[in-house]
This record gives sequence, structure tokens and C-alpha cells, in this order.
Amino acid sequence: MRRVIGLMAALALAAGSARAQAPLYWWVQAGAQGEWQMRSIWEPGASCPAPATVRSAPSADFPVVVCQQTLGAQPVQLPGAPRPLRAPSNVRRVVVIGDTGCRAQEQNCADISSWPFAAVAGRAASAGAGLSVHVGDYIYREKCIQGKPGPCGDRWATWFADWFQPAGELMTMAPWVFARGNHEDCTRGGRGWFVFFDPRPYPANGCTPATDPYAVQVPGVGTLLVMDSACAPWYSSGCWSATPPGSDGPINNPAQAIPAYAAQFRQVAQLAGTGPAWLVTHVPAWARDFPGSADSAGAYILQAALRQASPSGELPAAVKLSLVGHVHAWEALDFAAGRAPVLILGDGGTSESDGLPTAMPSPAGGVAVEGYWSSLAFGYTVLDADGGGGWRATLVPVSGTGAAVTCTIRDGQMTC
Repeated sequence: MRRVIGLMAALALAAGSARAQAPLYWWVQAGAQGEWQMRSIWEPGASCPAPATVRSAPSADFPVVVCQQTLGAQPVQLPGAPRPLRAPSNVRRVVVIGDTGCRAQEQNCADISSWPFAAVAGRAASAGAGLSVHVGDYIYREKCIQGKPGPCGDRWATWFADWFQPAGELMTMAPWVFARGNHEDCTRGGRGWFVFFDPRPYPANGCTPATDPYAVQVPGVGTLLVMDSACAPWYSSGCWSATPPGSDGPINNPAQAIPAYAAQFRQVAQLAGTGPAWLVTHVPAWARDFPGSADSAGAYILQAALRQASPSGELPAAVKLSLVGHVHAWEALDFAAGRAPVLILGDGGTSESDGLPTAMPSPAGGVAVEGYWSSLAFGYTVLDADGGGGWRATLVPVSGTGAAVTCTIRDGQMTC
């Protein structure tokens, strides 16, 4: 089915007919005001089916129509869709993926054994989830590389190749919560991010460097706190950049980035309420990357921002779990009481990190690390409610890339 949808999309765009009879792609996603939205992509010349309105009209780089409408209590039957679309209810299973695009300088994007995202998405589509979460980095071919074939640049052809075609039917299986990755900042794939996935109105200039966090209530789960950390890496050049003496080019200016993220963390604390809440963002404040990486001890900008935002330097107590990506691996981190567990889920298809260690340096950001588990398998993660207020997290790997890992999350602690 996934390949059929991709072929339909390609044929419809090539035909350029006056009016589409069915959308090329459609999905439900969280909105920034706590609502749930229905989005759909149509061929050029199509009109959005009422009461949906045009989010993005066709342009030279994005020659498609993107439609949007807010969902109410009743499901909506989109013309051409096989079943009604609805907001989530009583979610007992969540599927999470991240870092899914093809890194052309390291992977053969035409070979599923080299870039396995299509296999990951195909298997995840059959998981029976009530909610899907992406922790960011949808496209990696947002910049063209000499000698590398295939689409590149922040445009429809690249988004189609890196996300929509391989994601296929996974898009329609359950409502989505999308986090913005650093590959969707305004110097990379930011225009496409705002055309398709950002939960706010489409910006007049096509891209906004940083956006405010928001909260959405998910029945059966609690509050999901979605934070835009696209500009958090030290090497980000599209937000608060500066060129220090002797450097090769602009990098993130911590004098501006740290206060900006401190303000975001204060907003997260207000949105969290009494919980339970999960934080969904791209860049982890605490993680373990490959040896020698500047992110090995976590994102220092986010750690410094947390220290500014809170006397404890920690996330609100209402946050019981963090779902992040950015590190191209699967990691589970358990900390001493006072800091919720972290799942790093950057294993969706992008070429993975080399030489992950078997242990996490402790303490991390001043808190003892009580458990660290990692895998370089490609796959997705399923979170299943255990019926007693806890969750079971399972790494479901693509065959031949590694073994499954299962963790139990309860009362702010995790064991794998």
C-alpha cells in the first residue's frame, strides 16, 4: 500500500489535472492550541473540500495544495480516504520514530538495506497505535551534494522522497504529534516544515527560526509538551548565530540561545500543570553520543537554559518521560529521583552513530545516572500502557539490524 500511495502521488502530480478526486496524502495532527487538525495534500489546481481551508498554495518549490481544518468531536470523512479521520481517544499504544531522512553522503537512498526507513514505516504502520510521534529530522537531503543523484533542496521532490513516499500509509494509521528537528531549521528544511507540519498558521515569510512550546491533551496518556529545539545544537547557524574569531563560520551564539531556551522552559513548566506529562522535543539535554562528539555530555545550551529557568535546573516534576532524537541511535536513560527517564529515538533510518559506549558518564548535569541502555538497531519504539499507571517501551528493530529491547517505566523510574 505504501508504494501504491507514492505512485499515485507521483502520477497525479505529473498529470496536472484540473481538480483532484482524492488527496495525495492525509493525516491528523496536534495543533498548537490544544486542538486536533486534519491536513491533506492535493495536486495543483485542487480546491480544499469544505470546511477545510488552504494552508499553503502551490509555489515553484512546493507545487501542491496543502489543506487544513480543525477536527471536532465527530469524525470527518475526507473525499477519497478509506475511513473517517478523528482525534485520538483512550490511547493505550504509542508509536515513536525519529531521524528518518536519508543522509546521501553516507547512505544509498535507493537501497532499503542502506536507508531502511521504508521498512521501519511499513512495520510501524501495522503496530495498531492510537498515537504516532515523530521526534524530528524528516529530511537530510535539504542541501545538494555534488555527485549525489536524486532530489535535494528544501522542496516538494525532496520531502516526497525523504518522508511522504516511504512513510506512506503510516501517515494515516493514527493521529500525529510532530516535533521539529534541527534539519528543519530555516537554513535547512524549514520552509517544508511550515508548509506541511508546523501546528501554527503558515508564516508570511515562509519560516520562523524558533517557535513557542505548546501542550496537547491525549486521552489515556496525559499532556504532551511539544518544544521546538531546532536551534539548540551548538553548530546551528540559522537562529542566534555568531562567527567567533578563528572559526570557520557562524555557530550558535549561547549568549542569545540560552536565555531564549530558558524562556521556553518556563513556558513548558506553566503548560505542564500537575501532569502526568511527556516532553516531546528533538535535541536531548542529556544523552550519550559517539566519542569525541560535542554533544557527548548532552546539549550544553539546553542544560544551561534549564539552570536559568528553574532553581533545580530540572524539568517540572509533572514531566514523567522525555521523548527526544538527534543522536542517531536508540538510548534509554534512567536517573536518580527528581529527573524523569529519557528515551532517545534517533534510529528511524538515518545513518547511525559509530561506537556508542556501553555506559553513560555519571552524574549527568549533576544527577546520577542509574541506568543506561543503547542499541544501533534501526526501528521504531512502541509504548504500551500497562494498566497500572506505567508504560512498557519496546524497541522494535528492522530484521537483521539488532535485537529488541524492552523497558518498564513507572513512578518516574525506568528499567530495561
